[in-house]
Amino acid sequence: MEKKLHPGDFLIADPSILGDASFHRAVVLICGIEDKSPMGFIFNKAYDFSLKDMVPEVNHDFPLFYGGPVDTDQLFFIYNAKEAMVENSHLIQENLYLGGNIEQAFEGIENKRLHPENTRFFLGYSGWSKGQLEHEIELNSWLVQKNKAEKKLFTYPPEDLWRNAMIKKGGKYTLWANAPDNPAYN
Repeated sequence: MEKKLHPGDFLIADPSILGDASFHRAVVLICGIEDKSPMGFIFNKAYDFSLKDMVPEVNHDFPLFYGGPVDTDQLFFIYNAKEAMVENSHLIQENLYLGGNIEQAFEGIENKRLHPENTRFFLGYSGWSKGQLEHEIELNSWLVQKNKAEKKLFTYPPEDLWRNAMIKKGGKYTLWANAPDNPAYN
């Protein structure tokens, strides 16, 4: 599998990442690589509360996700659309956008242009210093996977993302996919 990283790629946590509360069994969507310092969002770790719990003016229930350990008091969003629907959004890859004007995003929720099937909200993000992620990939802490299904990205059950990536990888990873969250409990 290619190890060169591009915006829109996924990082799949290798099963060897045990004891790391942030990245254990994480699936991270890479959104940008500015000055060789990648940033992304963990796509498979939902909170037990919703966007509506955090932002009372939002009248629709959106799951809220843990994006990563950086700036966990900041709200971010990613959406899927043929063209930017929110001012100041950044193109991640074709049909996939990061952030922009948050008030416009809330308006988009009210008029149903943005909904849970095409939008995900996060508290915090994942970030690496220059060269750090490349080093972690070389150590096989992460598997790099191309994103070929951006439309399904928002509707696929988040709790199944990591397990299914392991099954797709095959071999020893299939064993890990079916192992308990902490192998010591087996």
